[in-house]
Amino acid sequence: MKQVFRSLWVLLAGLLMLAPLVQAGFDEGVEAANAGDFAKAYEEFSVLAEQGDARAQQSLGWMYFEGQGRDVDYGKAAYWYEKAAEQGNITAQINLAQMYAYGQGVAQDFSQAAHWWGKLAEQGDVRSLVALGGLYYQGKGVPQDYAKAAGLWRQAAEQGHVEAQLNLGLMYGKGQGLTQDDVQAYAWLTAAATQGNESADSSREFALSQLDEAQRERAEALAQELVRKYVEPFTAPAPVEKSL
Repeated sequence: MKQVFRSLWVLLAGLLMLAPLVQAGFDEGVEAANAGDFAKAYEEFSVLAEQGDARAQQSLGWMYFEGQGRDVDYGKAAYWYEKAAEQGNITAQINLAQMYAYGQGVAQDFSQAAHWWGKLAEQGDVRSLVALGGLYYQGKGVPQDYAKAAGLWRQAAEQGHVEAQLNLGLMYGKGQGLTQDDVQAYAWLTAAATQGNESADSSREFALSQLDEAQRERAEALAQELVRKYVEPFTAPAPVEKSL
């Protein structure tokens, strides 16, 4: 038993000594890349990536995708992104989902894109919520499900995403995946229009034309509420800190 504990202690001590070295190597790779020394960056990242470091794997994927110090190679980019994505690296998951959606370095596969966007959507990533909603709306890689699409777009719309607000408003107007409701349609389209979306601006005028006077009052009140809750907090400039 003492020998077992001693072996575990030796292993733990080795891991504790290795952690600072891994961090140092990654930091050196980042510094080299920022300085334009991509040969050194590649050398640092390669060693760590082969050891299973997700950040280094993501960085190698980026170098191959962008052609930084390497020839552009989408296949190798996808390979390293997948290694990092499987370890939960969010940036790699985003990049890999897009590569599957567009068929870059991998065969186009919307089910794989949905898989990775789904993992990100569960974490509330707004871009992934919008993209996954689009797949459910079109039935690409997943069964067509307007209600699911609307639910995903609502989550993104409530994070201030203008395209999601437009889509949600249109779905209320058409009654796709939601009970048809021109009051809701007008309000969400107004939220998107407030952010400069021209399609939303023209569509909300049609929604407004479908309402009677009482409904218009409700629609305007709801629109103001949505803008206050789901537009202004995401578009207002950050307050300037005054120095003492």
